[in-house]
Amino acid sequence: MKLIATIISLLVITGAAHAAGNEGIAVVVNSDAITNSDVDERMKMIAASTGIANNPDMMDKLRPQIIDMLVDEELKMQEARALKIKVSKAEIDGGFEEIAKNNNIPAEQFRQMIEKSGIRMSTMNDQIEAQIAWGKVVAAKIRPKVEVSDSDIDSEIDKLKAKMGQAQYRVAQIYLPVNDAGKEKDIVNFATKLVAQLRQQPEAFGKAAQQFSQAPGAKKGGDMGWIEKGQMPSEVDAVLDTLGPNQISDPIKSQNAYYILTVNEKRQMTEDMLPKREEILQRIGLQRMERAARRYMLDLRSSAFIETRV
Repeated sequence: MKLIATIISLLVITGAAHAAGNEGIAVVVNSDAITNSDVDERMKMIAASTGIANNPDMMDKLRPQIIDMLVDEELKMQEARALKIKVSKAEIDGGFEEIAKNNNIPAEQFRQMIEKSGIRMSTMNDQIEAQIAWGKVVAAKIRPKVEVSDSDIDSEIDKLKAKMGQAQYRVAQIYLPVNDAGKEKDIVNFATKLVAQLRQQPEAFGKAAQQFSQAPGAKKGGDMGWIEKGQMPSEVDAVLDTLGPNQISDPIKSQNAYYILTVNEKRQMTEDMLPKREEILQRIGLQRMERAARRYMLDLRSSAFIETRV
């Protein structure tokens, strides 16, 4: 059996190497390959789009995160193909326009900026395609299984009413999951370096969240809206009151992830701020769908053949 497994692995690697042509392979993901130029182009795009320092030290810390992101995107695209899910050019163009809108830049001007920076449009389009494809996978496989009952909503309303007069926080986050315990040190090093950069450039937090955060609000610059204590892990709750407006937290470890937070506003919760039932329904549903999607992604990773060459 070991011999058969070895032969299969060699066949997978050989097929991926053939697909990569003359480019050096960074990672093999099942039967596909991520090349060194894929990694370099994504690093170039992220450095340009976030404004983080493009120096050897930062790029060294960034590289393992970029490789992990590309592996996840490849697994998402493979799963989408397995489910016969496709993403049209029109959908990719729409995703590009949404990114431009979120950055307050007309789409054509944004396109020109990317091209002038020497970044291949295909690099951004690949990222957008993977995001849209994964959204369709989640919609097909997970969303139908997510249920929120009236009693769930009633319970949440009761909890909110009990918090009248307490603080609410307008929070943005960068959520970095630890999918592989062996790579936790890389994530800590990257998060520490990113925090140092963001404290020098706090205005870049939203763009950094768009690229690095693995939470659903990443597209909106990590914005979580108004939250109360008890919605986040206790380690995160403990930091909320220590942050002044637009301050950047240290990396916060909670379970199998690291959080970087900024608190944009604080206020006292009053009766008129209670969300409507529909809003609570959506919030609970999104939280449950997010947890299920993370488990799905972990399952894809654990069952995949992944060989890092760099």
